[in-house]
Amino acid sequence: MIFKEALRSLRNSMSKAVFFALTFYITTALLFVYFNMAEAASTGPEVYVTNNNLADIIELLSKGNISNLMMVFVVVMCAIDLFFCNDFFVKNKAKELAVRLICGATYIQMAMYLLIQTVLLMLVSIPFGIGTGYLMLGGLNAILAKSGADIVVGISSFAMVEFWMVMLFVISVITLLNCSFAYKSGAVLLSGGNIAAMKKQGGYGVTNTKIFQLLLNLAGIIAALFPLYGFFKGSGGLAIMALIGCVGLDRTINYVLLPALTAYNRKRGTADTVKAAANGFVRRDVQFSKITVYLLIADLMVMMSMLFARENSPVEKLLIIFSYIAIAILQSLTIMFRLETDLSSRGKEYAILSQIGTETGMRHKIMHTELRRYYLFVLLLVVIYVGMALVSAAFTGGATIGEVSLLGASVIIPLIAVWLITVLYYQTILKKA
Repeated sequence: MIFKEALRSLRNSMSKAVFFALTFYITTALLFVYFNMAEAASTGPEVYVTNNNLADIIELLSKGNISNLMMVFVVVMCAIDLFFCNDFFVKNKAKELAVRLICGATYIQMAMYLLIQTVLLMLVSIPFGIGTGYLMLGGLNAILAKSGADIVVGISSFAMVEFWMVMLFVISVITLLNCSFAYKSGAVLLSGGNIAAMKKQGGYGVTNTKIFQLLLNLAGIIAALFPLYGFFKGSGGLAIMALIGCVGLDRTINYVLLPALTAYNRKRGTADTVKAAANGFVRRDVQFSKITVYLLIADLMVMMSMLFARENSPVEKLLIIFSYIAIAILQSLTIMFRLETDLSSRGKEYAILSQIGTETGMRHKIMHTELRRYYLFVLLLVVIYVGMALVSAAFTGGATIGEVSLLGASVIIPLIAVWLITVLYYQTILKKA
């Protein structure tokens, strides 16, 4: 009985199920190719850190095997992407769980209801991901052959052990998260609460004075702009600069840009209700999904740092570029999942707009204005940080024009694609409002 109801739920939410399976599919293919290529690239000399001082760490980053340096980073990023995807999928099941809970379902029944759906999607996506990864190895070997590299990337038994250990770990954690969500639903959904609701605590003492806050805002703006100076000065350290920039950017967005947007709405909101409503929604979108934008920028900066700041072999260079493209796609999907998790509850606001007499055309105009401003904001940040880093690499001779074009398009195209997908998803919400 539960199995049939789980299948019916999957059929009714097919679009969400497809994106859940697509994310698992891309991640599986990436990890399969990555571990096999990493095993092929790990033939160089090992460099170890003995004294844990800065000189040894720099030597490790510049001369150590790229497979060892990237392993933890790639695995963690893939896991984060899958967790955001899973969060989007299961939170859209909250109402279904609430109905089942009211009808007398137990915690075990609700957990099984979620697990059946997620396990079925994994069983479909993981084999296809492995098959795609196997086919991609042939294409990557052809690229290596054309570049003159005397190495062939094959399927390594050691790499497969690593691959399955990571996949089993991710599947286990997602299973625990889904069981936890089913448990929290019993305590929160019926009381009308929000699982993600968090209250900010006010500041006290000197940290709450206007002068101190202004100084912090100024420091945030300087930190956000500092990477641009470093890029064109050619000082290197893209990953460190990205971290500094994201910290400053977070302060600038929270305490400069968003308050300025609120002040603009209060001053001129009555002149154009469409822009005022869209600005309000954009403010909420940025607050909810900004962490995924920071992850996108930081991840790509780390990849570029490994690509441009080292002397890489052909297989190492191909491994980095492949990981860069795959992570750009996955992180773009993560931005979409994080945003759509919040948009799934946006129907209430549009229902209110409908009740006060807002026409359908105006509601659609608000939607398009909101998404256009949000994604243009994300694209602007990507162009400022990632784009400027690529341009500076081209000027300093670290990258060719072809590499800059490939790496830039690998970020821009997925973001535009998820923009269009979000529009389609948003339209389904408006129809139900």
